[in-house]
Amino acid sequence: MQMAIGYVRVSTREQGRSGLGLAAQRQEIEAFGTREAFTIARWHQDVQTGAGADALLLRPGLAAALKEARAARCALIVSRLDRLSRNVHFITGLMEHKVHFVVAALGRDCDEFTLHIYASLAEQERKMMSERIKAAKAIAKRKGQKSGLALCSKAERRRVVALGMAACQKAAMDRAEAYRLHVEWALRQPGLHERPIAFTAAATKLNERNIESPMGGSWSGAQLQRMARRLQLNHPPAALRGDVARVRIQALWKKHPGLTAKQVIESLGLTHQHLLGVGRVRQLLRECRAAAAKRSPVHKKAGWWLDSRTADRIRISAIYKRHPEYTAHQVLKTLGPEHGVKLRWVNQVMNDSWRSLGRHGSRQSNGWTPARRKRQAQLIMQFRPWERATGPRTPEGKARAAKNGLLRRGDE
Repeated sequence: MQMAIGYVRVSTREQGRSGLGLAAQRQEIEAFGTREAFTIARWHQDVQTGAGADALLLRPGLAAALKEARAARCALIVSRLDRLSRNVHFITGLMEHKVHFVVAALGRDCDEFTLHIYASLAEQERKMMSERIKAAKAIAKRKGQKSGLALCSKAERRRVVALGMAACQKAAMDRAEAYRLHVEWALRQPGLHERPIAFTAAATKLNERNIESPMGGSWSGAQLQRMARRLQLNHPPAALRGDVARVRIQALWKKHPGLTAKQVIESLGLTHQHLLGVGRVRQLLRECRAAAAKRSPVHKKAGWWLDSRTADRIRISAIYKRHPEYTAHQVLKTLGPEHGVKLRWVNQVMNDSWRSLGRHGSRQSNGWTPARRKRQAQLIMQFRPWERATGPRTPEGKARAAKNGLLRRGDE
């Protein structure tokens, strides 16, 4: 009596729960073993479809049966060829690797040519069954019939979804555990400026060593970060997260809008940690200034630049819009001592605001009202005796003096 390994398979869970198909296959194999002097040493079974070339990944029972048959140098017996697989490529691979399997329905001395023919027939039968099932489902769907989870209650659907999510999480955890040593090695590598290595740089280290990712491709920083988080590896960040940096810089800019990029880094206490670069800070500050400029009706008309004084310009334009009679001294007093701006610069911003707002009436900008201009002209006539003696000589000066009521009769 020769020792052999028995393998049985059914495609659906309903068939597996009933056990009739598995029992019938086992009875056929036992009858074949009695006729051909085989002793079934051990049985393996699967409840899985026979489609696809990745049968060893989907069917652990078949993988264990083949491994045990190779180790014991004995035959693997199945009742029919489609119980082994319905894929020609998989069956051809077994024959090319000299895996000894016997099909009870075809006999002990079946040659490879016959096996190829029956494998092709089994694959074609699977395709025809799939087409028939799809056509029947399409007809039932047009008639309004439900199938699958649609027939179950909401509680059953939630239970199935929860089981599916749990299975996906378990599979992801198993994949991560298989790569734990590689991930730990990559995260131990030194980074730039004596900082912890970034996840992108660690992924590059793995790619340089030709270590494939769990899906067979190249590594990326985000993928490595998710795997490290799943493995609970508390790797210190090499850079501050974008959303965190944006929130912290926006809060700081609202309090101190005149800070530069280097001053922002110093205020956040990140000077020696290298978590935030000057370039990123400048970009985030520009976003804050652009958002404030978009809300200002004067900024775009005046054509001002986005720099550290953007908030001061917007504040001055708002003050001037509410109080156009203010002078530069009054605006500077309203700003407060924390704004380190000069009087001449405030005067220039007020002039730009005056031009942008389109207020070109009799009341000029910076508080130069007609009454003030008249008083100023009187002071000039008091302290400049040569002008009082000669009077205005140019046509522009005569027109200005006539407007202020200071033109003498002899100068008309």
